[in-house]
Amino acid sequence: MRNGLFPSLARQNFRKNSKFYIPYILTIIGTVAGFYIICAIASDEGIYKLRGAQNVSQMMSLGLVVIGLFAVIFLLYTNSFLMKRRNKELALYNILGMEKRHIARVLCYEAFYVAFMGISGGLVCGILLHKLVTLILFKLLHFDVPFGFKVSSVGIEASLILFSVIIGVTLFFNLIRIGKAKPIELLKSTDAGEREPKSKWLLTLVGVLALGAGYYIALTTKTALKALELYFLAVFLVIIGTYCLFTSVSIVILKLLRKNRKIYYKTKYFIGISGMMYRMKQNAVGLANICILSTMVLVMVSGTLSLYLGTEETLKEYYPGQINLNVTINAESDRKFNDEVLKEKVKEIISKNRGEITRYQDYSYLAFTVGIGEGYFHTNIERRLGAEIMQVCFITEEDFKKLTGKEVNLKDNEILLFDTTGEKRDKVILKTGDYTFDFTVAEQLESFPSIGNLALYMVDKGYMVVKDEKVLYKIYEGQKSAYKDIANNIEWVAVIDTDLMEDIQVKCAVEISNLSSEDSIGEYKSFDVGTRAQGSVEIYALNGGFLFLGIFLGLIFIMATVLIIYYKQISEGYEDKSRFEIMQQVGLPKKEIRSSIHAQILIVFFAPLLVAAIHVAFDFKLMIKLLSLFALTNVKLTMLCTIITLLGFAVMYGFVYGLTARTYYKIVSTQ
Repeated sequence: MRNGLFPSLARQNFRKNSKFYIPYILTIIGTVAGFYIICAIASDEGIYKLRGAQNVSQMMSLGLVVIGLFAVIFLLYTNSFLMKRRNKELALYNILGMEKRHIARVLCYEAFYVAFMGISGGLVCGILLHKLVTLILFKLLHFDVPFGFKVSSVGIEASLILFSVIIGVTLFFNLIRIGKAKPIELLKSTDAGEREPKSKWLLTLVGVLALGAGYYIALTTKTALKALELYFLAVFLVIIGTYCLFTSVSIVILKLLRKNRKIYYKTKYFIGISGMMYRMKQNAVGLANICILSTMVLVMVSGTLSLYLGTEETLKEYYPGQINLNVTINAESDRKFNDEVLKEKVKEIISKNRGEITRYQDYSYLAFTVGIGEGYFHTNIERRLGAEIMQVCFITEEDFKKLTGKEVNLKDNEILLFDTTGEKRDKVILKTGDYTFDFTVAEQLESFPSIGNLALYMVDKGYMVVKDEKVLYKIYEGQKSAYKDIANNIEWVAVIDTDLMEDIQVKCAVEISNLSSEDSIGEYKSFDVGTRAQGSVEIYALNGGFLFLGIFLGLIFIMATVLIIYYKQISEGYEDKSRFEIMQQVGLPKKEIRSSIHAQILIVFFAPLLVAAIHVAFDFKLMIKLLSLFALTNVKLTMLCTIITLLGFAVMYGFVYGLTARTYYKIVSTQ
């Protein structure tokens, strides 16, 4: 055969199968563009000069891994749709005289065209969009926007290698499939799976148990640290349960509907139920994929959006004041820490910089880690994965009044309690070393002001207000007897607001940090000074990076979801075409055909969305726990972000439904 015939056949195949190839190539273009942009940002040396850039680098590196894995799995998956639709065409080539090696050469040219158009188009789009995406990212991170335009050689090289390998692997599998298959098998492959599926009760049981276990973990996990440890196990169980239930329960439901004569023998239900029955195994996998991708989009976008919108709240947790002083007191020293002298020194420094203190609060607290027992806390902590621990913080009622203005009159054995786990307690028993404390909870608080740097500890916390310093120091002695040399000390904190600009606040903080025990402030173990102005850069870089990555990956997963739905409906449309032609020939009105089509597509479309919404509802409590690790405890904000994300996704979903229903109907109703 002439060498020019194979490229010509490949180009002709593109034109004939444009309905399948164009979305596939567009997906490659979008994925390549996304990968290039993330790689370009991650490898940009100019970003590393900015404060907080380390967080951005970590986010982008994570994004590269996720997009890379997604590209491998998804492009291999969508390639199977393409090859299934082309089985008859390739078999006809073989029957008409083309050898398999000739068909292989046609497939090689097609793979080359796909790679050229997909990768080059993706790189062009990525290069053009890189600057715009960088501007959006820097806006989210509150970074100064850089000028100039740069093409990333690292991004181009990495994209070329990764996607050339992926397309090469898909070609390899296609060649193996063609090499092993017989022409008759390829001609009949589109009719495979016509046997009525059996009710798979074992698979149903596995699905129910897996999904139930995942939901149980989400609903019963009490601590944030436990949530972090068990989150991916819960996700894995829900994924397994989703696949099993879509595969098995859907078949059981369809068979039950078929047994109901009042439903099954109505035209609009008969066509949909019988049509889905004979291909439910293939349908179920596609529906499960759509459901899982939808859940990922909803969780990622809603979680990262609430984290970003709650950044100011998080900042107040980490930095209650513009300038924050934290002194670790040396309780064993003869030269006691003198907070009054330090306060005067701070006033002098701020006054010297032409500023005034507009708010000043100081207090002392004791915080240490405890294990959670059955009805009590203890310091006999097991150093093992899964051990339930939390951070307890004690503060006197006098200092509590400074922070809140609330007057309290406690007895020696009474406390006020705020527990971030939300668990209600009438008593708090603390067993530490040689001491046992038995406190009665006089009041369980709904909230608690920020204390020191406790927000940095990524565990649940219990805040307790005790009567006075006598009780506070007794608790200190108790945990000292338990933890010995690694025991925590009492911390003194000052929260200061001024009328100064942020750069002058930072300058004052540096001068305050230069103070020492030689300035008559007594002895201490450590003296830290931080400003909200400096901390905001780090936190916005972290939260903004999460939001950027959540939205970016969400868009890619949405693209994947739309493509799976598109291919799925077109494939089923061609498979149903002959059936509907027969129904039209025997006199079935087109109106009833349209009605049955809509009923079937509604199930195919909105069942995954409904199940995804249920997954998100069960995941909500677990997500709240995880967000608390980032000092975000605003449940209302997270719920609002989740609802808005779900509604926005549902609108997009409905739009895709409208397009797909119209395409499906055109295919099955064409004479």
